[in-house]
Amino acid sequence: MVTCGHKRKIKIFLTIGLLIIILIPLYNYSKQKKTIPKIREEFDIRGLTWRTISYYYHPGIYKEIYNRKSNDRLIKKAKNIGANYLLIRVFYNGTESGGLVGNDTEAEQRLREAIAMAHSQKIKILLTPYVESRDYWDKNKKWVLSEKVWTDTVLKWAKFAERNNVEMFAPGVEMNLIFEENVSGKWLKTILPRIRKVYSGKIVTAEHYDIERWKILDERNAFDGYDCIGLTFFPRKEYNGVSDIRSFEDYATYVEEEAETIDMLSKKYNIKCKLAIPTGLDYWKGTSSPENPKNPNPDAAIVAQATDIGLNILAKHNFTGIFISHWASEPDHFGKRKDVEIMLKEHWIKTE
Repeated sequence: MVTCGHKRKIKIFLTIGLLIIILIPLYNYSKQKKTIPKIREEFDIRGLTWRTISYYYHPGIYKEIYNRKSNDRLIKKAKNIGANYLLIRVFYNGTESGGLVGNDTEAEQRLREAIAMAHSQKIKILLTPYVESRDYWDKNKKWVLSEKVWTDTVLKWAKFAERNNVEMFAPGVEMNLIFEENVSGKWLKTILPRIRKVYSGKIVTAEHYDIERWKILDERNAFDGYDCIGLTFFPRKEYNGVSDIRSFEDYATYVEEEAETIDMLSKKYNIKCKLAIPTGLDYWKGTSSPENPKNPNPDAAIVAQATDIGLNILAKHNFTGIFISHWASEPDHFGKRKDVEIMLKEHWIKTE
């Protein structure tokens, strides 16, 4: 027989147990809140490129880059180092006849999910359709691009960006290398109002700076009306006819000169938003040369040191933001190496 005293004790134990069940999650939540990274706002836009397994389209690329497991891992890494934007590219290959090769159906499905996952973690998105510029110009030229085909493609993805609440959109990357010189400036100018009709977010440029290609656009006032002036930052210097970067001093000089050019364009067009979009280190003491095919990219420690220098220069010039090309401890970036992530965390996360 259960006495009144026993019943009272059972009630007390049940009450204590219930309190423990309630308080433990509250304690854990309180601890979690305390460990949320505090952002150091070096730039308003702290952007990173979503994984870049390839610069080209191939069947299955979206499943490789934008699957849920990979998305979750990458978004967590980005948040952990203080990023607030991710750059997503819609991949295409070109053709000799001006067309494009891709899979828009798979792209829409996978990108829609990736964008939603990023937004759920308060990460914003820059979206751009993408073809690799190196295949459209100079000695490497093997493809051509039809203005109409690219215009239709850009408008298609601008509508997609609008439907999926994408915060920022670029009508391509380095179009001033891809189109002929007498086309690129005019095209960049005429596409803007057409994008505005279907997309309400920020529209930015991501054009080529080097070999004075920015002048082609400036001569035609092509930057006029864009929300941000963005140029790609991939420093290089000619050493007796060989393109390379062979010292951090040369790297810094290049970044400084390009930042000054964007400062000038910003004042001329009265566009306050200035972006390095994206920035990377393709050249380093011959690592990208045909003579060194087994080491096509600079070491993670070198990239971290160079990027650190670049961030300091761009902050000095009051840049609005930056998108960093290779940064992650991922198979297609730096494997298990976290040098760039550690450096970015030091820049973008406050320490007590």
